[in-house]
Amino acid sequence: MDQTLLYSVPAIAILGLLVMAVQAAWVRKQDAGEARMAEIANHIHEGALAFLRAEYRILAIFVVIAGALLGFVSTIVPTTHWFIVVAFVIGAVFSALAG
Repeated sequence: MDQTLLYSVPAIAILGLLVMAVQAAWVRKQDAGEARMAEIANHIHEGALAFLRAEYRILAIFVVIAGALLGFVSTIVPTTHWFIVVAFVIGAVFSALAG
């Protein structure tokens, strides 16, 4: 059972990435439509990127503040460790990369 899980989870993840690549290629092949439709799509794209920049800026500020607080707490509470800060920052980075 454990061996099955050990190999099936990465295999399913790779399969999911392959399906995503096929679907992304299909979407890229589609016609953009009329000029007005492409213009609207471009405005939506620019707005989405502006939103993500603002969101990541706020996320970065939060991660710095929360990381500093976690680091401070790890020096006071004997049952904690500074690895918690490292794990928190790594988790925040991967969360941001995931979107």
